[in-house]
Amino acid sequence: MLRILIQKYPAPKPVLKSLIIAVLTGVFIALFLLYFEPFNFHLNTDGNKVFHMSFFGCITTFVLLFFLYVFPLLLPNLFSDKNWKVGHHMIFNVALLLAIATLNSIYSNYMNSIPFGWDSYWLILSRTSVLGFLPIALITFLDYHQKVKTNLNIANNILKNKKEFLEDSKEATRQISTDLKNETFSFNVLDFNYAIADGNYTDISSLDENTLKKVTYRVTLSSFETQLKEASSLMRCHRSYMVNLKKVKNISGNAQGLKLELINKSGIIPLSRNYMYIK
Repeated sequence: MLRILIQKYPAPKPVLKSLIIAVLTGVFIALFLLYFEPFNFHLNTDGNKVFHMSFFGCITTFVLLFFLYVFPLLLPNLFSDKNWKVGHHMIFNVALLLAIATLNSIYSNYMNSIPFGWDSYWLILSRTSVLGFLPIALITFLDYHQKVKTNLNIANNILKNKKEFLEDSKEATRQISTDLKNETFSFNVLDFNYAIADGNYTDISSLDENTLKKVTYRVTLSSFETQLKEASSLMRCHRSYMVNLKKVKNISGNAQGLKLELINKSGIIPLSRNYMYIK
């Protein structure tokens, strides 16, 4: 059971989804406290009850924004998939809950004119834990297993496609137009290994008399992909990569994603989450 804590897991990223989660979670907390008032929760205030109760939701949103968006943006090396594991994610969420509980405790004491005390702090911490920690732990474990299962299914589909392409191994030469006037180049699909985007250029690695060679052309990877037109074993697997499925030797991965190992140790190609469902 504890082995799951050292398994790779996607690190929090400063993306739009993080902002949406922060706002929606804050709204949920505010509505939950306002309508259900759990644990006989209340504030001794003569002011607007909706405003004061909703402020707890604002605190939640504020903390989530910092943890899910600002911190990953300011500390990209720390919040990197390279070293992030399930255990790190659990510690991250514990710290997040501690921050929410602390700020909620300070606000609650202020509104009730109560000086800070460890008893009241532990009380609100326990309440926050009941509402947050157990669901987060459960969701993290379920999400980890779901990601692994999904990636394994994707790996099986890739291998299935590879088998189909191997059965149809006719040589095919493709001609591509570059961004330079009247310039074109051609390549044999069977010799193609992978392509890497480099701004407005594309580096194409292919076999030339059993030797892997790289040639750079003035064409974007998107334009290169579009000009292929016909279905083939050449697949876009990442924002910056295309790969020949016929050259895939092995597929490895975890909850973070998959990596394609090519034959003859010619390269390790990432499979991006946005291209997980290549066919």
